[in-house]
Amino acid sequence: MSNQDHADHADYQGAPTCSIKLLPPEERIEAASTAARINPANAPALRTLNFVAPDVVITPAHLALLTAKYWGSGGVRLTVGFLDGPAADLRARILSHMNAWAASCNVRFTETASNPQVRIARTAGDGYWSYLGTDVLHIGAGQPTMNLDSFTMNTPDSEFHRVVRHETGHTLGFPHEHMRSEIVARIDREKAITYFMQTQGWSREQVIAQVLTPLDNSALIATAHADPNSIMCYWLPATIMKDGVAVAGGTDIDTQDALFASGVYPKTLNPIDAALYSGTKCYFFKGNQYIRVTRGNTGPGTVDPGYPAPISSWGWPAGFGANGIDAALYSGTKCYFFKGNQYIRVTRGNTGPGTVDPGYPKPISSWGWGSFGANGIDAALYSGTKCYFFKGNRYIRVTRGDTGPGTVDSGYPAPISNWGWGSFGANGIDDALYSGTKCYFFRGNQYIRVTRGNTGPGTVDAGYPAPISNWGWPSF
Repeated sequence: MSNQDHADHADYQGAPTCSIKLLPPEERIEAASTAARINPANAPALRTLNFVAPDVVITPAHLALLTAKYWGSGGVRLTVGFLDGPAADLRARILSHMNAWAASCNVRFTETASNPQVRIARTAGDGYWSYLGTDVLHIGAGQPTMNLDSFTMNTPDSEFHRVVRHETGHTLGFPHEHMRSEIVARIDREKAITYFMQTQGWSREQVIAQVLTPLDNSALIATAHADPNSIMCYWLPATIMKDGVAVAGGTDIDTQDALFASGVYPKTLNPIDAALYSGTKCYFFKGNQYIRVTRGNTGPGTVDPGYPAPISSWGWPAGFGANGIDAALYSGTKCYFFKGNQYIRVTRGNTGPGTVDPGYPKPISSWGWGSFGANGIDAALYSGTKCYFFKGNRYIRVTRGDTGPGTVDSGYPAPISNWGWGSFGANGIDDALYSGTKCYFFRGNQYIRVTRGNTGPGTVDAGYPAPISNWGWPSF
């Protein structure tokens, strides 16, 4: 290693290098099918290939390698669990760095103790690694999808930025930036193999797979040029580069990373936080404001004069919901509002906020649902004799009680994908609304309208998903 390498990247000394975990060859074709089902844009552009080279035959195994693993432009909602029981402060610290991507794109990671999709281990000596994007769905329950070698609260904060954010990028489907062809072309092959075999203990084959095999741009949503400062890029020492110039490597999410991520998972323009049916009125909540709408049975209705208005005008207990709520539920004479791990019960008013019942806020955990929703829910829906509560990619169905939580039906939690909406909402929804014979489900800046079933998902009406902007609301 040159003196310049030491000077520029002393903080990398002895640090394990990340590797993308690959599924066994026999599972890759099925995993590619999953990736294309979740996000059709993942599939290789075969029509273009057939037009250019109609006689070329590509095997299913090769097609699997050309399939990207992104979660879909509607955004990412994934649940996270920790396999080795770290303390709450470490879990929260790791989760906060995973959610650092949310500053630039539509992603959210939430912790759960029940059937997490992303499972983090800290196995000493096993290095830093993650499976790529939708491949995590093919890892058996209880098995890690990410490893953060020996991370503790004493690990330097710079490593949380460099490592946790990098591995989370892989979970979002982002490959290694240093494997872009313009960087690979600069690497001295044999010097790189010797270097990584000595420093990482990799085999020759591993070095070729993790460093020296250029990414196929047909399987990328690629920027025009490689970014040597990307959080997804290794630091590569000058001694293994043909031109003698080191690749800087990323220590945090940079501007180009943010732009790239926002293109893959664009932030939504008009999402709402919560929606509530209450008699002749519907309420929609966004940030610290809400609008009141005189409802239409099969359409958006009309915004009443004087709205948007601040949520604080509802006179709820100090600190609850003033800066926004997560979900709202109509249930007979009562309405429920959820924020974080708490909720309030309100004796409803037909055209106003109603009155908070004594003894609230209370913890959601008091509803007796076990671990489901104990740390918060994403959406809630009243529909006849049933209520539905959504968290991440799962939901529960509850035979409702008029003034209490009701009873969870057998067989729940269940995956939202059971509802048969295709890719819409399969990884989570933002909110749901009952309104007469119709129910509305919101995800990002889109929604679907469903002719409701009393104890099931009902049928999606023709022409949906559609943009929320169709509703003709003001800038709210």
